[in-house]
Amino acid sequence: MMRIYHPVRGVGGARRENSFAIIDDAGVEIGQGGLEFRVLKKMLPDRPLDIEMNMNAHPVASDTLFGALSARAESIKDEQNGLPARLYTRCGIDDAERHEYFTRMGFDDFDGEELFVLPVPQDMSARRRNYSPVGCKSIDVDLRTRTRREEFLMELKEYGCVEHASEWLEERMRSPVFMARAMYYGSDFVGEILVHGQQTEAVLEMVLTEPKWRGRGVASALIDEALAMLSQQGVPHLIGRCVRRNQSAVKMFRRSGFDWVRTECYLLGRDM
Repeated sequence: MMRIYHPVRGVGGARRENSFAIIDDAGVEIGQGGLEFRVLKKMLPDRPLDIEMNMNAHPVASDTLFGALSARAESIKDEQNGLPARLYTRCGIDDAERHEYFTRMGFDDFDGEELFVLPVPQDMSARRRNYSPVGCKSIDVDLRTRTRREEFLMELKEYGCVEHASEWLEERMRSPVFMARAMYYGSDFVGEILVHGQQTEAVLEMVLTEPKWRGRGVASALIDEALAMLSQQGVPHLIGRCVRRNQSAVKMFRRSGFDWVRTECYLLGRDM
């Protein structure tokens, strides 16, 4: 006999109502899992409800736990007014057992988290410059107060940046390499970029463009501003990550001169 229930605390970052645990007849926990979801209309307009399944279980409990999580994912979709959704779980490239289980349960392996790298030019004059659209101007983002830092993070979350807190941003601001800039057309917001890292390597945490400005070189212009800063500081590489199904981001990386390095993990899933 097994018993499945909502644990007192959520699993991982999932809320209690989106989490499940399973115990056997001896009261030993043999499985747990949870769902975290985000609505990313600006990042993934075609399928904006992003539901991540975190699941670990003994084989005897796997199917029961998977069924409960899948049913709860359907409920979340209903609660979000039937938004087109993607249910997925992370899987290491070499984790053949996890890959076999989830594909057997109907998940595909078409998506993944992709790693890109861009060598920073020592001489920026040798690189073809990407200019911002006519009339647009970029400025440093004011992050002096906690309120403004939290507002900045909320803006990034709309585009898929993970659920960071103000303390996370404050720590990055103390890094040897840091840049947060926003682009405006008059008072209209156009785009934003966040770069941080060490002297050996910088991370493009996020570059985003308002939907109506996409396709006009905003992201490429912001990346060039970051490259100019990194070149002055002697930082050799800028790395970036995106999910494969976000094809607009993949194309942006390639247009900006990034080289694809590898798929860091599968995002096994299915459309809902």
